[in-house]
Amino acid sequence: MATDAVNAVYAEVSTPKTPNVQADKAVPLSSTFWASLVVVLLLPFQFGWSVGQLNLTAFNNENDCNARPVAQGTCLMFPGHTKTEWTLVVNAWIVGGMVGSLVCGAISERYGRKKVLLANAVIMLAGAVLQASTSSISVFMVGRIVAGVASGCATGMVGGYISEISPPNRRNSYGTFMQVSLTAGILVVTMSFFVADTSNGWRYIAALPVLNAGFFLALAPFVLVESPAWLLEKGDRERAEREIARLYGLEYVQLALSWMEASVDTDLESEEQQHEGGTLSLLVSPLFIRQLLVALGVSAAQQLTGVNAVCYYLSDIFSDAGISDSRVGGVIVYVLMLIPTMAVARLSERFGNRRLLLTGLAGMFISATGITFSLAFSVQALSIVFTGTFVAAFSASVGPLIWPITAALFTDSVRATAVSMCIFVNWVCNLIIGVCFPYISDALDAYKFVPFMVTTAAFFLFTQWCIPETAGKSTEEIQATFRSRGNQKLAVSS
Repeated sequence: MATDAVNAVYAEVSTPKTPNVQADKAVPLSSTFWASLVVVLLLPFQFGWSVGQLNLTAFNNENDCNARPVAQGTCLMFPGHTKTEWTLVVNAWIVGGMVGSLVCGAISERYGRKKVLLANAVIMLAGAVLQASTSSISVFMVGRIVAGVASGCATGMVGGYISEISPPNRRNSYGTFMQVSLTAGILVVTMSFFVADTSNGWRYIAALPVLNAGFFLALAPFVLVESPAWLLEKGDRERAEREIARLYGLEYVQLALSWMEASVDTDLESEEQQHEGGTLSLLVSPLFIRQLLVALGVSAAQQLTGVNAVCYYLSDIFSDAGISDSRVGGVIVYVLMLIPTMAVARLSERFGNRRLLLTGLAGMFISATGITFSLAFSVQALSIVFTGTFVAAFSASVGPLIWPITAALFTDSVRATAVSMCIFVNWVCNLIIGVCFPYISDALDAYKFVPFMVTTAAFFLFTQWCIPETAGKSTEEIQATFRSRGNQKLAVSS
């Protein structure tokens, strides 16, 4: 990397309002902070659960479901359903996610983070009840849409919430915990297939989020804090101080206010107040347009680099290699996803987000090339190896880092709306891959992963030239970095 040349055009910026990082590190985190963090992570767990919920072959073996009559013990979910019905059921969740991610930001700006998170848990519970109790595939589809709304709202809000309750130097690390929760949800539901492959097993799988939502609703009213940053934005300083005291202790209230008010009262504030077009208009103004484009690019990269397509092809890859039980292959891959995801918090502290993104994208490019080679020359063992390295590279970079990076790029006053827009784009890209990849696979056959070689290379270049370092930086530092570029071409420092 041409570090010196890059640094010459994109220098890091500190300002008089930059928080004292050493002081931030000294701030103790109370049991209330940890309780808030753990409880809020119940919501993305449901997202992961819903991702993997229908991925058991026995639920939808096309040949079994097309047979008439349907043989006993086959096509376990809604026996005899059509391919079109199943496609609609699978993608209904994504449609709901798009809706939830898009609307939650504006609602939480008005009513607060805590109230919207509580309401979201009720939506999650309703979606699970609808799915688990019905004998109609149409009603199940509605339940999937409702569950998708809950998943979309969780992905649109939880990352920003974690950022707003965490000290600046820990926001990035703790933001990656969201992906840990999400990946754990996928792994646990995949493991449940070993005991739930019965005619009613899918109902128990669909019902699990009832417990998830129940725990959240029982605990959140007492342990979940309201975002102090949101309270300061609304002018409720007294309540913000109370919530800060719950998070860090009374003796650290003034220190915490110093970094939160540095964001609220950033040098951009006067410009924001003078902007009369509302939050959306502000985001597309010169003040935030570069940040928004960078965040949208990161959000798109998480899906368009192809990890879901790799997972889509898992059963074929493992079957060709002699592992006929797709559940075994799924557990292997999701363990490979979870382990690096759990290490990202520490890695980002040591190496920074940009280096992890660049290394991960390079690893994904090499792995996609390896998968293509192994498929073209029928080297099954290599296809398994490169599938493993692909998901590991994703899980150590693009997968978890979307959440802290998108949250870090915006000030408190616009963060919720901006992040919800970014996650909406993420869901749209998820839908595009889900709908298009089967056709790409049929058309390109052994070369089906070539498009992802192109996208990983493109996003590598995007990261190299457009994404600044956000790890360990305060909101005000990041905004100052963007402002320092003015109207020049955005470049990045190592």
